[in-house]
Amino acid sequence: MEDTVQGAAGQLQQLTADYSGWRFGLGGSGHWWAVRRNECLRARSKEELEVKLRQRLEARPDA
Repeated sequence: MEDTVQGAAGQLQQLTADYSGWRFGLGGSGHWWAVRRNECLRARSKEELEVKLRQRLEARPDA
């Protein structure tokens, strides 16, 4: 279990480094989330969350 927690923590740190201005987390329900200002994204996996983040950033390049 500790390996899983450390792995998730490392992945959250990587997301934070890759996407400036966003806050990230992993909920008890297993959903990954990202929040910035009034924007909130949720996904079932880190990879799905990254796809949603890229789509959001492409749609709003000024953000």
